[in-house]
Amino acid sequence: MEEKLNSFFQPQRQSKTGIVLLFLYNVGMVIKNLWVFVILFFVRKDKIESWIIVLAIIAGLLILIVSAVLQYYHFKYYIDEENEEFVIHEGIINTSVTKIKKENIQEVNISQPFVHRFFNIYKLEIDTPGSSEKEVKISALTKQNAIDLKKYLLTEVKVENSVHEGAEIAENQDVNTLRSIKISTFSILKYGITANYVRSFFALVSLMIYGFSELTNLLKKAKLDTQLDYDTVESQFLAFSIPVIFGIVLVVIILGILINTVRTLIKFFNFKISENNQSFSFEYGLFNTRNSIVNKSKVQVITETQNWIQKQMNISFVKFLQIGKNEEEEKNVAAVPGINNDEKRKLISTIWKENPVFENNLTPNFRLVIVNNFQFIIIPLLLFFIIEKDLLINYWFLAVIYIVLAELFILIAFRNLKLFYNEKFIRLKSGIWDIDTRTFEVEKLQTVKISQYFWQRKTNLGSITFYTSAGRFKMVALNFKKLKKLLNYCIYKIETSKK
Repeated sequence: MEEKLNSFFQPQRQSKTGIVLLFLYNVGMVIKNLWVFVILFFVRKDKIESWIIVLAIIAGLLILIVSAVLQYYHFKYYIDEENEEFVIHEGIINTSVTKIKKENIQEVNISQPFVHRFFNIYKLEIDTPGSSEKEVKISALTKQNAIDLKKYLLTEVKVENSVHEGAEIAENQDVNTLRSIKISTFSILKYGITANYVRSFFALVSLMIYGFSELTNLLKKAKLDTQLDYDTVESQFLAFSIPVIFGIVLVVIILGILINTVRTLIKFFNFKISENNQSFSFEYGLFNTRNSIVNKSKVQVITETQNWIQKQMNISFVKFLQIGKNEEEEKNVAAVPGINNDEKRKLISTIWKENPVFENNLTPNFRLVIVNNFQFIIIPLLLFFIIEKDLLINYWFLAVIYIVLAELFILIAFRNLKLFYNEKFIRLKSGIWDIDTRTFEVEKLQTVKISQYFWQRKTNLGSITFYTSAGRFKMVALNFKKLKKLLNYCIYKIETSKK
């Protein structure tokens, strides 16, 4: 154990099995980028001499093997103790050196993808603020090396060049484990069934369109008669009655939900949360086992997402946005699916030492509904009428359905839009079906801004924007006098927290 801890201060390579892994990666990249030509190669192989095929395969494999060996020997990593930096050397022809300050390391994630399991090795990813991609990836580490390296990089205490002290730090992190939570498979299943309906539908439709297009192109390259006419397909589809079309859409939605459920189960299978004094560790995955860290002190925003069905089932989806993370970057956001209310309260209270309770709230003025009616109903229909007048008249019933649904969504969104606040926290609530509540500490805000258009002065309305290290959040059509008071209080708390 001591030798492994000390070895990080000297340049070292990955596990030797990494050569095989790099070779497989190279093969995968070739297939991914040239898969069409590979298929055509086998389709037309009767016109090519067999010895040429064998020679081409042998040459390709030799090139990939040599490339994997060179990649392995040119990849080195170590800890620069004097400058407190993690250093990576890599590259064959164009060599590069990456240096990351220890204090700038945001996350260190350990994962074991499906292929890694065959070789009993792990992948380690290091992330820093301000980057949407992982800064550094080490693809082949033993489990113990990966765990030891993660402890070194994430510890808040300066690492001294002492084996005994390094071992003591690692030991303390294990001893200080307070509790653990396991999300049951049934809870993950319930979440998978009740989440991402719209996304699943459009993802499946996009996949079908993409597959249809690629199949057509492949058949054309193979010089085969495709017999696929888009105009014919479109006319035949429109010839169906409305109930049949709705039936087809319903089947696609059900298939999308099933696919999303299976994907969710595979991704979040056996979800475990382990708590230390300074952080949480999330471990999950069926084929691709992941291990990510959430540092309590770096959590900027906690987002809770729950729809009506999930509320009845007592489950929700919680995301922890840390410094430099954006809510839209799903891959880089730590999240817990299918967590129940008791588990959620325990998790939040260990970060903030309490569960926020709000007595004050602001709601938008009803004028926001009028503005949204112009934006989402009147203007789109007016433009459609100008461009395709006859089509709008012939299918007027579809326009009526659109108006009713759009108006319903606007009213629901207006009803759910609220701003809550107390002395320590601010919470924004929004959504139509999936209701999002984003909560953040006042003292951790970077700044707060309020604004008011000239036509809002008579109605005393305005908007407020909260800027955090994990993004900005805005709410409109609120009482401007109350916003001024909230702004002054937030600025006061931000300034006093800095002092």
